[in-house]
Amino acid sequence: MLCLLSLGTSAQTTFLNWDSPLDVNAEDQGTLRPRIVLNGDGDPVVLWGAFSPAANYVAVGNGASFAPRIEVSTADVIPAVAEWMGSSIASAGNVVWVVMKATPEESRPVYVRRSDDGGYTWGDTVRVEPYDGLVSRFPSIDASDPEMPLVQYMQFDSGYYGARQVVSRMMGGSFMAPVQVSTPFAPGEVCDCCPNQVLVRGNTAVTLYRNAGGNIRVMWGASSLDGGSSFPNGSVVDNTAWPLDACPSSGPDGYLTGDSVRYVWMSGADNGTKVYVGSGQASDLSLGGQRLVQPGEAQNTQQNFPRIAGSGDTLGVVWQQSQAGQYEILFSWSVTGMAGLSEPDTVNMDLMGPQKTPDIDYANGAFHIVWSESATGQVRYRRAVLNNIVSVPALSGGASRTMIWPNPTEDRLTIQGDWTVAELLDVRGRSIRRERLRSRSMAVGDLEPGIYLLRLTDPSGRTTTQRFDKR
Repeated sequence: MLCLLSLGTSAQTTFLNWDSPLDVNAEDQGTLRPRIVLNGDGDPVVLWGAFSPAANYVAVGNGASFAPRIEVSTADVIPAVAEWMGSSIASAGNVVWVVMKATPEESRPVYVRRSDDGGYTWGDTVRVEPYDGLVSRFPSIDASDPEMPLVQYMQFDSGYYGARQVVSRMMGGSFMAPVQVSTPFAPGEVCDCCPNQVLVRGNTAVTLYRNAGGNIRVMWGASSLDGGSSFPNGSVVDNTAWPLDACPSSGPDGYLTGDSVRYVWMSGADNGTKVYVGSGQASDLSLGGQRLVQPGEAQNTQQNFPRIAGSGDTLGVVWQQSQAGQYEILFSWSVTGMAGLSEPDTVNMDLMGPQKTPDIDYANGAFHIVWSESATGQVRYRRAVLNNIVSVPALSGGASRTMIWPNPTEDRLTIQGDWTVAELLDVRGRSIRRERLRSRSMAVGDLEPGIYLLRLTDPSGRTTTQRFDKR
């Protein structure tokens, strides 16, 4: 499946070439809140959680399959895992770090484990928190120097009072005393049910979290220029001013590039819960632009759990989207910054059951995406590679989109665009029939009611896939 994006009026067009989805684990081996990083060999390392018993697992891929899962939780560190929160993973070359919150959450600390061979074997657990009698939740981790990961977590007084965000930096094999990153800046308490995200590149570090001061559930940040030893700057980074006295259970994500930070979050301030993308200066969090990732969506379309990855002006955003009880994983991308984000594409080929809680990483011209596949109780992975076509006419923004209508349909689909071959697929991506298009329409009256995919191919071999409903 190829998705096209024009680069101005030049004769170079960037397109996205999708690989087939891969199973990260076997059926019913856990599916909770998967997270992905790339190791020093460029291979995907996927972390996820499982219920009953609660556990964390890692599997490493090679482009064609994934090695058998490895448990990174231990008998002494039973992790807090759920669909909306859990453990976190980071890499710096072939050094991979996992951070886990042990249970019971009221009395057990946060731990990390380290792999020195890209995720295949793991060392002993190391405690992150000091023995201070405080309560912690929701750890996230990032690493630029393999010896000095940063861990951000939520800190409470006894009884879950006084929710705030802190960061601890590893030095010499142990973690330093935590640094407060929300209390000096954000009003009131932080959102006590919302995960956070810490980012670090070189000596620059940024923490992101959702605040709850005055029941305004917006994103805040703090920044450091000394690798996370201190955070002298803090600011609100979300202008939606979402008033809410409930728990959204959803946090931010971001990446650092040059002197900038780009980040995503969910807000219900206007037109239902939707995904936003923003940017700012990493040094002081002065704001750049902010926008909806997918403007104009219907109010009853619910978006949540966004994640972002990229380098420079190349970025990709994934999120969970639901309408009428159907959950899918959506993806939008750009090579020209967040203003050039593409029309969303559906990542999951299997449309049966809910697809939830995605994550994304990016390197060397490829996006790597994982998500939870609830129908089979497993984690799925898919790669999308950026490619260029040179010396062909550049497509305009309107011409790069295929449209099929009516949708839903009872008898026939009308197809816009110069496509020569059409292939019908069922909800699991299996081919039903393939035919050469002799007109800009296709009969589908013989299909049983349900959800289908239509894969279209043009004379150059480029393809696009679109979903439709048959009544």
